[in-house]
Amino acid sequence: MRYYILIGVVVTAMAGWSGFWFHIAEKVRTELQRHADENSQTREWTHRELEISGFPFRIRVDLSQPRLALRRPPREFHWQTEHIKAVGHPWQPRHILFDLAGQHLFTATRKASQHSLTFDSSEALASMKTDAQGMPARLSLDSKAIRLRYDGAAAVEAKRLQIHARPAPDAPDSVDVALRGDGLEVNPGVLSVEFPHTVKLVDLQTTVTGLLKGDASPQNLAAWRDDGGTLEITKLHLQWGDMDIDASGSLALDDQMRAIGALTARIKGHDQLLDIAVASGAMDKDHLMAARAVLGLLAAAAGGVLSVPVRLQDGKLFLGPAPIARLTPIISQ
Repeated sequence: MRYYILIGVVVTAMAGWSGFWFHIAEKVRTELQRHADENSQTREWTHRELEISGFPFRIRVDLSQPRLALRRPPREFHWQTEHIKAVGHPWQPRHILFDLAGQHLFTATRKASQHSLTFDSSEALASMKTDAQGMPARLSLDSKAIRLRYDGAAAVEAKRLQIHARPAPDAPDSVDVALRGDGLEVNPGVLSVEFPHTVKLVDLQTTVTGLLKGDASPQNLAAWRDDGGTLEITKLHLQWGDMDIDASGSLALDDQMRAIGALTARIKGHDQLLDIAVASGAMDKDHLMAARAVLGLLAAAAGGVLSVPVRLQDGKLFLGPAPIARLTPIISQ
């Protein structure tokens, strides 16, 4: 008799779980369809085939040819790819994993100007965790063997790129962002001057204080600046060409949309940094010898490593006492 009871309990549990799984799967299908049904002149989401599988322990969504268009005249943004996969678990609905491997095409249009960026990778895994209100609580992307093309031309290749973002736990309306890139190779045609093409490592950890309201238009950036928005860099490690740079500090924007702020830095190979400033036109050749002499003495006193404060002020970049570059607006107003 006890065996019949046990079998009945197991069958009931299996039937209950099956019903629960199919209920969740149908909710996912309905939600995706709702997004397509709510298309408007400003937002359009489409896809072709939709397959939901993974029974009994996973909810796996396979979408073919997803497309997203955002329109706010005179600007438009489009994204498309051939296939994406998403996986979640019924008992952990706030955590979703994505397989984004393959080619992604991003197109931005403003008035008569259009530019495209193609992101292609052999492996791209993403993770999203949401809070109780459904808002993102943590976003992560880990991609390998990356190829970037800008307006159809090869731009950058990278061995690995990792990005992590989350709301800053100790600062309201702020976001923590961490970015790490390994083995970057910049196509010579991308740069107008002879910069080093190899970036062995870029490792950035920062907090963006204040949330940008809307896109990165001059008006929204100005509002962000006027509300006290800053970029708090807790760690920057850059291995670029012969240079090895560690820096931390705070940056913002001045009234002409130029970077302003203060950092502390340790730089190996600062001579190459000066050569880049001259080659790019940010520094006059007349100032090169004086800057090289002053910074060389400071580096020699510290065993070959230049340890100086870095200031960005009044449209100039200073390494210690030496101005090494003119700063231009990051966006035209």
